[in-house]
Amino acid sequence: MPLNSEAAAVNVLETPSYFQGRWLVDNYLNQFKDLIEHSGYSDPKTIVVKFRQGLNCQMSMALAGMTYRRPSDTDPKAWFRLAVRMDQNRLPPATQPSSSQHKPYSDGLPTCSGCPCRTLCPLQPVTRQSCPDGHRCDLEG
Repeated sequence: MPLNSEAAAVNVLETPSYFQGRWLVDNYLNQFKDLIEHSGYSDPKTIVVKFRQGLNCQMSMALAGMTYRRPSDTDPKAWFRLAVRMDQNRLPPATQPSSSQHKPYSDGLPTCSGCPCRTLCPLQPVTRQSCPDGHRCDLEG
């Protein structure tokens, strides 16, 4: 792998541009795993922290409130499975999309102008970010 590819992946992981936004956890997880692979990050705790940091607020707050059967902070695969399962449980079975479909969150938070991406966690400052569709947008909010 070229060195610049590794640097690019690390740079993305150090900004909110990789965050889940309105995407299903499956979609976010696929992108996240690619970034981790290309970044060279190997410390399990760092991977868990980055993964959880990128989850949307709804999911992040649900995971933060877990006290029973909480995965180890050094077990990324357990966190990935838990987040996917929680995401699937938020939809009624008849409306659960296949892993290739996109089902945006509709939590009433403001979206950016001109694209379907969701803003960052309201607890974080609203900034410019790359939306999941790959273009730049100005966030309102």
